[in-house]
Amino acid sequence: AADLLRRAPALVPFDVRVRWFTEGLRRDRMENVGAGSAAEALGLRAEHSIVVTRGSIFSDAMSQLGPCVFKQDMLQWRIANPAERPPGSLKGVIRVRFLNKHGVEEPGVDGGGLFKDFLSALMAEAFDPESGGLFVETPTRTLYPNPASELAVGATHLRKLEFLGAVLGKAVYEQILVDVPLAGFFLSKLRDGRPPELNDLSSLDPELYHHLLSLKGMPAADVEALGLDFTVTDKTKYLQETQTGDASAVCELLPGGSSISVNGANRTTYVHLVAHHLLHRQIARQSNAFCQGFRSLVPPAMLRVFAPSELRLLIAGAGGKIDVTDLATSVVYSGGYDAHHDSVKMLWDVLENDFSVDDQRAFLKFVTACPNTPLLGFNQLVPRFCVHRSGMTGGSNSSEGNADLNRLPTAATCMNMLKLPPYKNKLVFTEKLRMAINSESGFDLS
Repeated sequence: AADLLRRAPALVPFDVRVRWFTEGLRRDRMENVGAGSAAEALGLRAEHSIVVTRGSIFSDAMSQLGPCVFKQDMLQWRIANPAERPPGSLKGVIRVRFLNKHGVEEPGVDGGGLFKDFLSALMAEAFDPESGGLFVETPTRTLYPNPASELAVGATHLRKLEFLGAVLGKAVYEQILVDVPLAGFFLSKLRDGRPPELNDLSSLDPELYHHLLSLKGMPAADVEALGLDFTVTDKTKYLQETQTGDASAVCELLPGGSSISVNGANRTTYVHLVAHHLLHRQIARQSNAFCQGFRSLVPPAMLRVFAPSELRLLIAGAGGKIDVTDLATSVVYSGGYDAHHDSVKMLWDVLENDFSVDDQRAFLKFVTACPNTPLLGFNQLVPRFCVHRSGMTGGSNSSEGNADLNRLPTAATCMNMLKLPPYKNKLVFTEKLRMAINSESGFDLS
């Protein structure tokens, strides 16, 4: 089976490959984390504690976890703290405490849920194409490194990309799904670094890809009439969002390319050079930095068994509509609820029939810290998704007649637990659930 995975992974069912991948990561975690681990044997700390403020999570995390990623940061840490045990890699456990925007610590003990919340918030901040500066969107709203990241972020852009790659690798390493829709051609780089091909251009710019294909089929005279030469716009020199830099800067595809006209004889070379420039050359430094960070957590050998589209599922899970039936058959109940309780039935009814896909995804993120569905179904969620009866003023065994139905549903993401008061009215139920899942109050909502 291992030989087949290595030689012809496409012949092995996807769920089998996911289980092989999951088991490999589990073994690695056992070897690298906890008592008797490699980190402990080397005299390194396998657990890291950080404090981050909402709104500056990325910078806070990088300043505190830098020694786990960058050799220079580790050297400086050792010099500054000669008597303390140095931190190990990001493979270790990360304990997170949150401060809100006012500097007040949010309640909650990190049993894993706060870390998932931390990952989600960091990814949303760092991968934001509007304000992050490190990644930009394709026309189909997938993400790839910003060719002008140095203009957008400054001299630290490669350092930030390497750290962000390591954090995404940590999410995959811990099998925590994050909502990061990377472009197909960039997923290929992340998987095994293979050189891009012309067909990969369709995942960056579908319209340009079709134009270049049509150029290959044009009559030679029509090609020459276009007046093209072997240059392209240099996107590393201009930042569209702020109109910073040189909008007229060009990059030669060949030495002396500005003096070489595209004609019927050399058009195929031109087409492939344009694709190579856009997919590889203009983002080579950014891609290398990000991939270096990512591969420090997840080795390429474990990723080669997946196609780029499958790797996207491995990182982000399955988006779209929730399979409510699968969720309902995979949950556990506590606090007095069971599958036959009217409030529980109302929950599945609202999710299935009243919530939009966006509402469903917001609901899932509210409870589990990720808006996507686990690859192999909700029965793979650890801990199991739990619906707990809350608002019982006299304890879990008291009458629901005394329940506090004015309170909102809350969640404990560390336990994948929805804390749901026993609402009786569907309209009230729907309004309060929607209000809760769309709140940005974090753990203060409880």
